Amino acid sequence: MASVKETFILSIDSGGSGIRAILYDKKGRIAERQYEKTPPILKEPGQLEHDPEVLWKALLSVVGKALRKKKISASNIAAIGICNQRGSFLLWDKQSGKPLTRLISWADVRAGRTAEEMNANGIWKTIQFVSRIASWLTRQPMLIATYMLKFTTDHASVRLKWVFDKQPELRERAKRGEILFGTLDTWFVYRLTKGKEHVTDPSNATVTGMFNPFQLQWNAPLCSIFGIPVRIFPTVKDTGADFGSTDPSLFGGISVPIRAVVGDQMAALFGHCCFEKGGVKISQGSGAFVDMNMGDSPKLSKRGLFPMVAWRLSGKPKYMLEGYIGTAGTLIDWLGKGIGLSDTPKVLNELAAQTQDTEGVVFVPTPSGIRFPYFNPRAKASVFGLSLATHRRHVARAVLEGISLSLYEILEGIKDDTKVPVKEIMVDGGVSQSDILLQCLADFCRVEVKRAPEPDMTATGAAYLAGLACGFWKDEAELKTLQKGYKVFRPKMEESVRKAKLERWKKAVASTLEIE
Repeated sequence: MASVKETFILSIDSGGSGIRAILYDKKGRIAERQYEKTPPILKEPGQLEHDPEVLWKALLSVVGKALRKKKISASNIAAIGICNQRGSFLLWDKQSGKPLTRLISWADVRAGRTAEEMNANGIWKTIQFVSRIASWLTRQPMLIATYMLKFTTDHASVRLKWVFDKQPELRERAKRGEILFGTLDTWFVYRLTKGKEHVTDPSNATVTGMFNPFQLQWNAPLCSIFGIPVRIFPTVKDTGADFGSTDPSLFGGISVPIRAVVGDQMAALFGHCCFEKGGVKISQGSGAFVDMNMGDSPKLSKRGLFPMVAWRLSGKPKYMLEGYIGTAGTLIDWLGKGIGLSDTPKVLNELAAQTQDTEGVVFVPTPSGIRFPYFNPRAKASVFGLSLATHRRHVARAVLEGISLSLYEILEGIKDDTKVPVKEIMVDGGVSQSDILLQCLADFCRVEVKRAPEPDMTATGAAYLAGLACGFWKDEAELKTLQKGYKVFRPKMEESVRKAKLERWKKAVASTLEIE
């Protein structure tokens, strides 16, 4: 057995397809990790759900395995931090704790008609109209955000109204206070504490679309319009705070403090130590998420990015803006399996490494539409500049350049809309293992790009937050000393070449948007 004095932070990280338990030591190193898949339920078109009980059992399983593999007990755990895929939710019975719905994923699109009805609601449209007039006079960000808001199935508010409309008995029970609502962090804490804690944090609450990031409270007027009782929502605590302790029956009679819950992308931003305004991280997995720290005040992008709470510590919120591309790793997989450009992402990178230029080929990687800053869901991927001299290696390099250029445009869009400069870019995720892609990103953005040694920084961020809250680590300055092993990519492309590539890219995007 490990020494009783040897303590760890336990990070529980639940994503869209699996759950991990990771132990971090005092130096921020991973001492042990365990993973289990949690397959989604896909029984009808548009459905994407998970069984909450399966997720709970998987949590207990991976934690138990991590403790046994490391040969420690729960007494060696200083605190638990939880991070989770944001925006997914479930309802459960307040009395029994039994789930009344499955966990309905943020990617579930069955509520599309409900979103249209909410956007067309007369009361809501009147509020937006008044907000627009008032915003012209005051320029208050909250009023601007109100008139710009468009409901989509990404918002838990839409999917929750859809559930209540389908099952009106649940709405009635909710009005009577018999039902609880929670995102995945809330469900896990509720089960870990045997029903003692019904809580969340601002990073998770803000993504539901029912929490006002300006006033930092549940949006009662909006919920009232759409028949959603506010009483079902959890208490919102600081991201690093006292979320209760695990019930002693779960881990060998020992109660472990839970000291952080945080949304996945916010966790990664914190894990990269992007604590200051202008700090940027890009997580590149199936999709690619670009998140920028906006500092102590919520900032609004005039082209449709809404302020999110990145975290709140000691009552002080940090805000961020987020843009993303829907396909990064998914696109690379399709290029291999779908059309045979390369067998694997590794082979794609090897092909691209065979040439220093695309020889005029431009790839616009938008097979599932383009988001910020263009917002065209009908756009398709396009390839320009093919000739009889074009080789697969040129197309391979154009693919990686295209992904980096898409990320560059998101960052430039945020910078233009907010006037917040970017000094460096921190990256993680499977796609970020491509040196060529990251070098292109550094060249186009004209700043250093730093790749983390750990592919996924979400669990690290949750661990850092929990460690700060329990005193395992002293402060943010100490956390920065734990950052080791980053690989740095510095700009080296000649400005004339960069300018020519950007001009060609802009023309390719414009043509793609015209074709749809």
